[in-house]
Amino acid sequence: MSRHESAPEPEFVESPAGARIAATRTGEGPAVFLSAGLGMPAGAWQFSGLPDALRDAGFSVITHTARGLAPSSAPPPPYSIEQLAADARAVLAHFAVDDAILVGYSMGCYVTQALATSWPGVRATAMLGGLRSSSIGELVGRMQLDLLDRLGEIPEPVAMFEQLTTTLHPSMLTDDATVRAWRTMTTRGESVWASPDGRRGQIEASYDWIVRGEPTVDRLAGIDVPTLVVAYENDVFFPPAGGRRAAGEMADARFHVVEGLAHGGLMLDADRRASALLVDFCREVVTPTR
Repeated sequence: MSRHESAPEPEFVESPAGARIAATRTGEGPAVFLSAGLGMPAGAWQFSGLPDALRDAGFSVITHTARGLAPSSAPPPPYSIEQLAADARAVLAHFAVDDAILVGYSMGCYVTQALATSWPGVRATAMLGGLRSSSIGELVGRMQLDLLDRLGEIPEPVAMFEQLTTTLHPSMLTDDATVRAWRTMTTRGESVWASPDGRRGQIEASYDWIVRGEPTVDRLAGIDVPTLVVAYENDVFFPPAGGRRAAGEMADARFHVVEGLAHGGLMLDADRRASALLVDFCREVVTPTR
């Protein structure tokens, strides 16, 4: 698929864990499997430039929309990261993939960690903007669940405030025009969620992983393949200091900090620094087709 071709229609995979997952595979070459963040449908990867960069480098790219998000199904909650990893294994089996590089962003890093320690085909892993969450991440998850319990929803101004203050660099937050434009952009169109159950389920899965102390030292030590960890300088969910410490608990991890960006850096970095780091890493650990 070239940069100018439209994305193919997704195929639907029935997961043994009880969900119907929308997934696509594009490009030719060794497989790179992408796991997205909380509330992030597969189509959002295009804003990072990462799928195009990987395909241009000679890799095939598998994306999927996690349970809870349209057009995948939203089984009744609670969800767990282990269930999301089981859904991911079903997608890999559907495309007859025996080995792959596993890449996660934000909550997708939790799925990558669970998949890397439960699926024998992992050749390497990469965790972008997410390795071990901070206390801020735990507090935000608890706030969201409390609001759902009390109100049955997360009010739009609350959700927008949380997204703005964690996604954008501090310098962007002080620019009123940027804040207004971001709010307009992110509130336009239909909801990404398949249902309210899907939103609650993903939040519960993320929060449960954090309060269980994951990833544990044992889990990280069990990821014994080459691993790339990329942190963003101003990320309050996954601060670089915590990412560096967690990377040190892995057998073969290399750690990079992308300066001048917050949690939304993967999508907002005009220089695509994380994408470039990942492509170089993939070329290092697996021989592409070109």
